[in-house]
Amino acid sequence: MTILDITRVTIAGFAAIRARSGPLSLIIVPDLGGKICSLRDTRTNREWLWRHPRLPYRRASADSDYSTSADSGGWDECFPTVAACTLDNGLVLPDHGELWSQAPTLEVLSRDNTVAFRCRWHGRALPYSFERTILLTTGSSKLRFEYHLTNVADYPLPFIWCAHPLLAIEPGMELRLPQAARYHVWGSMPADLLTPDQHLCFPPALQYNDADINLSHLPPALGIALKLWSDPLPAGQGSAGLYAADGALTMHWDTALLPQLALWLNLGAWAGDGGPPLYNLGLEPCIGAQDSLAEALVHNAAAYLAPGATRRWWLDVELEA
Repeated sequence: MTILDITRVTIAGFAAIRARSGPLSLIIVPDLGGKICSLRDTRTNREWLWRHPRLPYRRASADSDYSTSADSGGWDECFPTVAACTLDNGLVLPDHGELWSQAPTLEVLSRDNTVAFRCRWHGRALPYSFERTILLTTGSSKLRFEYHLTNVADYPLPFIWCAHPLLAIEPGMELRLPQAARYHVWGSMPADLLTPDQHLCFPPALQYNDADINLSHLPPALGIALKLWSDPLPAGQGSAGLYAADGALTMHWDTALLPQLALWLNLGAWAGDGGPPLYNLGLEPCIGAQDSLAEALVHNAAAYLAPGATRRWWLDVELEA
């Protein structure tokens, strides 16, 4: 392959764009909030993004429920909150933020042997412009995600951001997180699975049904789940990865720009549609702590952007054979 293969396709009735670099295939669906619905290693045919077995793709309105209308899998962006919340000024922010329920503009920009897929959203409850550009190069198995956030208000913009890729996992996969990271517990199932320690390491000392559980090698569907988020990571600790027998998905970032990491691990404990519990992993670099922007503000753990300012960060995702 001498050039990138860019094709307009239809996914479950929705217009989408598919890009193939050679070792990597990517599909973006603008009408589903800019969702990345497929990230496939063409060398092994492994699909790295999880897909909900029961929830169909559907357009969502601003007042839709994420769990029943949009939690279909793939990669979404959570901004300016992750959990639903109400700010002190009365502004209501929906679950998983404002981006997944609106169709961004999508530009496809080509230069030499690289193509950029640029999605742009605009705030509803809060005034901002949010931009995600995905760069893909011929012959490469790496994606560069570049994010630009601009505050268009005349007052500081509070926010938290979280990448939300749901990964297709299998028992025995190895999960590697930054060695120096210290985590807080947002929640777990059952509720007493983990206590909210202030300096929790990964993998945490975990016991369930009188058995020791090591989460660094993923166990089968035990009926447990947990959500963790980290303190700001030390310099040089911006990396995480999921390793299978036939390859790996790895992430790398600059902790000076993108300081934290969150983890959602659902081992057969929860399903938002009320059906049988699911088995998936959210490996989620993030800015800000807590899932709720309202709680992050209380704990001085939110990020702020000055009036008229732009904040930029990046994330590299690579499929290793």
